[in-house]
Amino acid sequence: MDAWQTVLLAFGGNAALLAVLGLLGKSLLEKLIARDTKRFETDLKAKSDAAIEQLRSDLQIRSIEHQVRFSRLHEKRATVIAELYGHLVETLWEAESFLSPMEWVGEPDRQEKHRIAMNKLVDFFQYFDKHRIYLPEEICASLEALVLKVRSHVIAFGVYVRFHDQSLNDHTREQKEKAWSEGWDAIKNQVPQARKLLEEEFRTLLGATANLSLKPTATGKPVSPA
Repeated sequence: MDAWQTVLLAFGGNAALLAVLGLLGKSLLEKLIARDTKRFETDLKAKSDAAIEQLRSDLQIRSIEHQVRFSRLHEKRATVIAELYGHLVETLWEAESFLSPMEWVGEPDRQEKHRIAMNKLVDFFQYFDKHRIYLPEEICASLEALVLKVRSHVIAFGVYVRFHDQSLNDHTREQKEKAWSEGWDAIKNQVPQARKLLEEEFRTLLGATANLSLKPTATGKPVSPA
């Protein structure tokens, strides 16, 4: 009987020990899992935060690069418009001087005025053709139509200025007077209206471009980019 009790106690003690060890092992395993999970979450958050910061930095850099490129483009466009408008004004001045029915003492003769006006037209078209990429198509079309109209009148009247009136017959003299009158009418009545519309389009283009470079704040008021 004592032997059986000893065996039972031995097995019972081992079972209890195993149970205790099992509970301790489970507890330790849960702690290890919890620790590893926490460490994983911490590492994951750190990597996520780093990735977010890197993305934010990349976006900020790209935004700055975009603003710089846009600012330079706007400056270039403003320069082109200013230069182009200068060429236009000088061309219109010379065309008006050539087609004007009035001549002042000390001015170049009509043939010289025709030469100067044609040279100004050439200068304008050369500059315009090299820089038209900076302007919208509709503005290019309006500008080109205006200057081609002026050019046609300068050429139409210029055909006759090489000849003295005494060498022209009545019909040719009438054609000369007609070309002169139509050219002067265009310069004084049609061209100013078209020029005014172009000036408004230029101002709108520059204003709209400048406004795009302003960023809204939380108050809704735009501020210039840093």
